[in-house]
Amino acid sequence: MDSLNKGLVLFWCIMDFGKGTKLFKLHKEAGGEGGTIFLGRGTVKNELLNILGITEIRKEIFFTIIGQESEDAFYEKVIKRFSLDKPHHGIAFSMPVKYSSAINQTKNISNPEEKGVNNLDYQAIFVIVDKGSMDDVLEAAESAGSTGGTVIHGRGSGTKEKETLFNIEIEPEKEIVLILSKVDKTQSIVDAINERLNLERPGAGIIFVMDVSRTVGLFEENK
Repeated sequence: MDSLNKGLVLFWCIMDFGKGTKLFKLHKEAGGEGGTIFLGRGTVKNELLNILGITEIRKEIFFTIIGQESEDAFYEKVIKRFSLDKPHHGIAFSMPVKYSSAINQTKNISNPEEKGVNNLDYQAIFVIVDKGSMDDVLEAAESAGSTGGTVIHGRGSGTKEKETLFNIEIEPEKEIVLILSKVDKTQSIVDAINERLNLERPGAGIIFVMDVSRTVGLFEENK
């Protein structure tokens, strides 16, 4: 089947440790061909957990490319299985994909339609920095209005192996910070991170922003 004109999205889901494999199985049951699971850590704002000395919780980040025509059905399955429509059960979001080369060597060029859920308007900020710089990134982002982020561990299984994210090599001593930001706060967060870590210096790090076309599981706290 010719799929050059079909919309494609990069589907992400961030949940507690142990649920990534279950989501992967659900994806296979729904007819998906593959996916990737990263280990990560989520920053915690819960007062009780802070009192107990727990400031981070282990996360699993699952992502895969799916056709936009099956996006609604897949979201419904994920929400039903993992209760993402309730607070603290996980976050899922989609990004438009322009081009992909699948495992079966088929190539797809797409033009996804933009569609929001719950009238949310978000972007994803990716920051790749030296290991140990995570706190500076998150503190700078929080000062500009961010409510938290997820740290993705990019680490190869051998000393000579490297992990990649969007074809960017991630050395074992690097950390990837993913922050979902409302569009009107993105530039301020990026500027704050740049100012704190001086990312314009050679080798200081990489920061890039991608559009988010759909989200579920994000809840604003009552003031």
